[in-house]
Order: sequence, then C-alpha cells, then structure tokens
Amino acid sequence: MQSMGMNQPSIQKLRSLRLDALARDDRAVADLNARISNSPDYLVEELMNNHGWPAHEALCAVKQLQEKVLRNTTEQTAA
Repeated sequence: MQSMGMNQPSIQKLRSLRLDALARDDRAVADLNARISNSPDYLVEELMNNHGWPAHEALCAVKQLQEKVLRNTTEQTAA
C-alpha cells in the first residue's frame, strides 16, 4: 500500500510546472527562461570556439560553475 505523499508531485516539480505555464503566457518570462536554460551550452560553445578550450575542459568548467552557483543560491536561501 502506498502512502498519499508518494503520489503527489514535489514542491520543486510544482514550481517548475508553474514556471512553464507562466512562460507559455508571458513572452518575457519565456525569453528569460530560455536564456537561463541555454546559457551553459552557449558558454561551452564560446569557450571551445573562441578561446580554444578542449571540449572536456569546457564542459567541466561549466559544470563546476553551475555547482558553485547552486551552492551559493542554496546558502542564500538558507540565510
């Protein structure tokens, strides 16, 4: 027998769905959401194409940057 909580979406999933719905109705939100979502790819491409970084180094650097930003965001939220 499953508990009631197992069938309910998480708060994180609900926020994501809410943002997706807002982005469908609001072009500015959609544009900002797309820029945030695509930024890591653009940065990897920039590092490789314009600065000569090997792909694995560019990917690792961007991953580390994303982890740092996530840590900082988590710390700010907790404060």
